[in-house]
Amino acid sequence: MSEKKFELSQPVSIIIAGVIIAGAIVFVNLHPAPAADAQQGTAQVATTNVPAPNASDHIRGSLTAPIVLVEYSDFQCPYCQMIYPTLKQITSESNGQIAWVMREYPLYQIHPNALPAANAAECINDQLGGDAFWQYADTIFANQSKMGDAYNAQIAQLLGANMTAYNACVSAEKFSSRITQDTTDAQNAGGNGTPFTVVINTKTGKQYPIAGALPYAQIMAVINQAKNSQ
Repeated sequence: MSEKKFELSQPVSIIIAGVIIAGAIVFVNLHPAPAADAQQGTAQVATTNVPAPNASDHIRGSLTAPIVLVEYSDFQCPYCQMIYPTLKQITSESNGQIAWVMREYPLYQIHPNALPAANAAECINDQLGGDAFWQYADTIFANQSKMGDAYNAQIAQLLGANMTAYNACVSAEKFSSRITQDTTDAQNAGGNGTPFTVVINTKTGKQYPIAGALPYAQIMAVINQAKNSQ
């Protein structure tokens, strides 16, 4: 099985330590630890129930596409950075058959810049629209090492935002409820880390969750399984 990776959220983290012979210490993860990288798992069939894609979502492609990828993402997560070009490629080469929705899931407990980035992205989207949201995402995932309030503002300004309105939006955390709701939806659906992507067949409504940054071929295998579902 190919290795898959994702970052784990703190609320599901409980670690039990036990001492065995020769003074060795074994850590048994009853739930994933916040800073650990999980490397195993498989896509499950029709066991997830995230909210259906809608007009308020950040979407590349059409809501009426036969397949929609709903990704819960963290702008500071290295594995979200890893999967981002893969999902972009899959969507762009699908001739309109696959759309991609990005929702917020900032793991702020381990990524201090994730929540400010989510706020910045939402404020940019509010003022400049969906294309600007995706341009922000493209820029951040290409330059994660530069993340911070100053860089967020720099991107907003380059995209043409009214900076007075942008700064007010960010300071007020105007979209905190949306970000919290996205995060809650992901966790309720079994998403214990990022990236958490759900492949949805929009005709049957069946959902196929993928935890982690699977490679292109494995994601396409899940997509094809979703396409063929009845």
